[in-house]
Amino acid sequence: MRALRAYLKDEKQSNRKGGLYHTPRVCLRIAVVMVLVEQLFSFPTEKLERFPAGRIITDRQGEALCVRLGPHGEDCRPTYAAQPHHWIVQAVVATEDKRFWRHTGIDVLALLRAAKQNISNARRVSGASTISAQVVRLIDPRKRTWWNKGVEAFRARQLERQLPKIAILSHYLNRAPFGGNIVGIEAAAQRYFGKDAESLSLAQAALLAGLPQSPSRLRPDRFPAAAQKRQRHVLERMQQCGYISETQRIEAEQEPVQAQMRDYPFRAPHFAQWVDRITTARGDARPPRGEPSPRYALRTTLDVSLQTIAEQTLARHVRDLAGSHGALILLEVQTGAIRAFVGSHDYFAPDSGQVNGVSASRAAGSTLKPFAYAMAFDTGLLTPSTVLADTPRTFAGLTPQNFSQTFRGAVTVRDALVDSLNIPAVDVEQRIGLPRFHGLLRELGLQTVNRPAAHYGLGLVLGNASIRLVDIANAYACIARGGIWRPVHAVESRRTEEGGRQLFSAQAAWLISDILSGEERALDTTGHIADVRLPRMAWKTGTSAGLRDAWAIAWNADYVVGIWVGNPDGSSGAHLVGRQTATPIAWDVFRQLYPDNQGPCFVSPGGLSQTLVCEDSGLLPTPQCLHCVSDWRIDRVSLRRTCPLLHERGGARRAPPEPSTSNGTDAAATIRITSPLANSAYRRLPDFPGLRQQIPLQAEGAPADEALHWFVNDRPFGISTSTAPLYWSIQHGTHTIVCLTPSGKTACVQVHVE
Repeated sequence: MRALRAYLKDEKQSNRKGGLYHTPRVCLRIAVVMVLVEQLFSFPTEKLERFPAGRIITDRQGEALCVRLGPHGEDCRPTYAAQPHHWIVQAVVATEDKRFWRHTGIDVLALLRAAKQNISNARRVSGASTISAQVVRLIDPRKRTWWNKGVEAFRARQLERQLPKIAILSHYLNRAPFGGNIVGIEAAAQRYFGKDAESLSLAQAALLAGLPQSPSRLRPDRFPAAAQKRQRHVLERMQQCGYISETQRIEAEQEPVQAQMRDYPFRAPHFAQWVDRITTARGDARPPRGEPSPRYALRTTLDVSLQTIAEQTLARHVRDLAGSHGALILLEVQTGAIRAFVGSHDYFAPDSGQVNGVSASRAAGSTLKPFAYAMAFDTGLLTPSTVLADTPRTFAGLTPQNFSQTFRGAVTVRDALVDSLNIPAVDVEQRIGLPRFHGLLRELGLQTVNRPAAHYGLGLVLGNASIRLVDIANAYACIARGGIWRPVHAVESRRTEEGGRQLFSAQAAWLISDILSGEERALDTTGHIADVRLPRMAWKTGTSAGLRDAWAIAWNADYVVGIWVGNPDGSSGAHLVGRQTATPIAWDVFRQLYPDNQGPCFVSPGGLSQTLVCEDSGLLPTPQCLHCVSDWRIDRVSLRRTCPLLHERGGARRAPPEPSTSNGTDAAATIRITSPLANSAYRRLPDFPGLRQQIPLQAEGAPADEALHWFVNDRPFGISTSTAPLYWSIQHGTHTIVCLTPSGKTACVQVHVE
């Protein structure tokens, strides 16, 4: 500033000496001064991005779900984008600044007119502020002095160079006061008339355009006569400016306009609070210059029609469960978009209604089992007809029990998953490896499974971890879309149908959906045909330990519906069984989604083939196998193992042999290799170079302290005992494995590695 003053002083003295000879030089130097002033006092563009607003949360169609007020209680919704043909734009220009489209921020004619009127009346009777100058005053309020008016005029000229005219109008209409706590035309149109600003009629627009002159004195809900008088003035100005005809003016004056303050919208409150919180934490991108920031208006993915179905269905089922709480989420499979989100069946219920059951962490129950089976399908370990043992067993200190407190003996993978049996599920988890299963759940987006795998142990597959309904529903969406995981999203502008991570093969995902779907499942569940007529869908239930949480996840190719029912305080209830309490809610929603029962079927992705397997083992049959059934196999993935059972005519299905825990103290007995089994087939996974792809070499029938000498393909491999197995890293090809004791006992098996 000191340098600028010195420069101006020097120029003044130079001009006095030079006279008219230096006039061109003076003009040049004035221009230089103007440039310097512009650089020293650049327009505060950052203030254009600030509004006294909270946030509007809308559904996918733009209808408001709720309105968050600004920091000082203002109802400001800076989402209006001005267009020249809108009535409110024409009304404001005619009333506030009729030469707006022609001037450059300062209306010289208006200044002269205002000066003449004010001087002749010896007081201020009119002003000459342009709309641009009013925007400057609204973004940076100052006291009304002549100096500040000059500053506003200077800033108005800068603003005109910064933004196009239509953007300046948008800023004015999004910032102008309209009475009470209402700021901006969008809030005014919604609160007074219940409609968008662009949908205002001529009469309504003229009424609102007159309010900023004196918002408190002209409030139409409190002072309708004063507001109507001002409306007539606005209509006359519009006619004078050529925006409307005399006929239009008369019709607008005769139109009855009922302006009343409307209540704030209150739809999907749990969802609105949740999405507001997560998007605020994530932050928003900077808006384009001259446009309101998207952080002030959030268009979500919620579908009001589907939300209504979800709310009514959940309330109908849960209200009879005294004291219990229910939550529901509905996801669109291909996009991961949230289409319905009900955090509670009754938001106003005392004590628990405002607890958001969709985002709360609760014990998972049996909802995690399908992911372990899908992983086993993808590693080739299992096929749907593989027979597992549902017999009393202990796994690393864990002795699981079934929900029914009974055991089934030999069961297929299909039956074990459909009936949610615990022992086979832990067996599968152990086969694929706890660390890998834990890592898979993390990749599926189960954010609350956040402790190391060892913390959960093998009980992880049985649901000893906490999960959120929103996360588990999205994990099942991965199955529904063919094994591709995408993050759930709640903001419509972020919608995507591409990308994602392939966590399961399309074949494994289809097998899971095929196993967990079908009318026969509904008949087994309900026991009567009346509830069997359902759209094609798959579902999985879950019940947490102690009967505290009831879960159901149902899906098809279009939607995933997730249900949770429980007591907010974590207490148990005899009714909190997933199959009995949560499943009927999911069925009811799907019936309403597909009233004609014509939901989409699960389409086989290819890469699958059917083959005959032994009914008793689920493995490839030998000539000794008595009965065969058809089974699905994933091409070039499912292991080709042959049945090891010795069948007896007329015998019942037997479980496959389990690893023996006997120490084999009978010295006279022969030894037997228990791992690997004879004629077993394995598959080496080339995509997992860091994985220790090993199998144990174990034998029984020898004393605990006797050395067991192992040979692989006639070459010595190592020494073990019956209690301390040796591990062999598998290699491609057919291999002969021999076990030899010092006393001369031998056993031999042959295995194949693909």
